[in-house]
Amino acid sequence: MAPELNNWTTMAARAYGIYAGVNQALKKTRGKNAIAKDRAQEVRQEMIMMTLIRLFAVMDRQSEVSMQSVYRFLKQPNALDEVSLCYSSGLKPGSDALKTCSTARDKFLSTYLGVDFKSFGRIQSFRNGQIAHLEWPEAEMAKVTYSEVEAMVRACCEMAGQLTLMTSGHNDWPLEHLNEAHEDAYEFWHAAIVVDSEGELFGRTNG
Repeated sequence: MAPELNNWTTMAARAYGIYAGVNQALKKTRGKNAIAKDRAQEVRQEMIMMTLIRLFAVMDRQSEVSMQSVYRFLKQPNALDEVSLCYSSGLKPGSDALKTCSTARDKFLSTYLGVDFKSFGRIQSFRNGQIAHLEWPEAEMAKVTYSEVEAMVRACCEMAGQLTLMTSGHNDWPLEHLNEAHEDAYEFWHAAIVVDSEGELFGRTNG
């Protein structure tokens, strides 16, 4: 379960990182006339929707593989013993392993309890077959905000990282992928818009 959730969360993190990077590039280039802006806006819209799709995958309470199912498992009395055994690769866990797993479990649980499920629940109707056709205006009609999406992504990144740590001993943090994608997208689209505004990207002169 942990590898799948980490992979799906990483996909959501990258998508949101690209969205945020493109959004920053557009803000930094306000006033510049560039065809590249149109494509950047399309990418930004595509990435925020991809983020939502991936969030549904990791936060679907009806799925056996979800943050909700992990939460329910970690609340069980023997959960710490089981994850500590995974952390130690099947060997009897030592005190350091137990401490690491206990801390990771507590961080997962506290992060989960901090999730705003009310805001996420506003778009729970866009599920299963409909989700492939979900568009942001529909999400806006459900009163979902970009800041709420970001908060959900960051919470999932934290939970996925802590889950991976306690079940494998590996450090694999989706938030790092978000930050990298943000930086790369910003640098690419900022440069593309600036060059295009100067008439060099498409071999034209802006009037």
